[in-house]
Amino acid sequence: MNQWYQIAVPKDSSTDKLIEIEGFLGSEEKENATVLYFEKNDSVKNALKEYNISVISDGDWKETWREYFVPLKIGSLTVVPPWKKDEGDIVINPARGFGTGHHETTRLALGFVEKLFAKENEIHTLFDAGTGSGILAIAAAKLKKGIKATAVDNDPDALENAAENIELNNVADSVELSGEPVFKFEGKYDLVIANIISSVLYFLSDDLKRLTSKWLILSGVLKTEDPVFMERMGLQDFELIEKANENEWNGYLLKRRDK
Repeated sequence: MNQWYQIAVPKDSSTDKLIEIEGFLGSEEKENATVLYFEKNDSVKNALKEYNISVISDGDWKETWREYFVPLKIGSLTVVPPWKKDEGDIVINPARGFGTGHHETTRLALGFVEKLFAKENEIHTLFDAGTGSGILAIAAAKLKKGIKATAVDNDPDALENAAENIELNNVADSVELSGEPVFKFEGKYDLVIANIISSVLYFLSDDLKRLTSKWLILSGVLKTEDPVFMERMGLQDFELIEKANENEWNGYLLKRRDK
């Protein structure tokens, strides 16, 4: 049975150092606390030695999500779990595939997607790097009829969850799922999205830029990194159209400059 670590910290506490721990899986906001999930291994256990660690299993994970995963409104879309599928637009079965809409970085990226589709008609192809649960590619398919999205992740658990969510939302004709590394993809996409922690964004920066023909959405960046983020990503060929933030997180909507 799969198991993970879970800790809870007061809602107003900084989680900067915690999310940088190798093995961090994701976090969710509850009424008075932030709950963080990690891989279960000795390295993580040592890094979390100052905290009260709970070990959760597959069954516990599902019951924890059922406890508080209520319909969530993001822009014009409502994200719901399967047991409330009749109450929303996007159905996400909560699992280790990061992205239910409850995390700030997902909300920031999804907000940009909806704004962009409302004003830009010439977006026909999309590349979602680090798709997690598949929520952003699924949302794009719901918002834009006829779009062709490629959703990529290297985590087998995320791929399994994304595949389930793609079927739950009946968008298999629009969203192609892949476990291939980003560097193996060729061609250009009208819109590239990457909602991943900044260390991975930096690692993928050259490929993300190479794949982008026009629009680029980046999320998963801490506010404290903002002064150096654009320079470290090497985004000189892109114009910053909008920057948004929620709590300690930033998201960026960029457009490739005309040559």
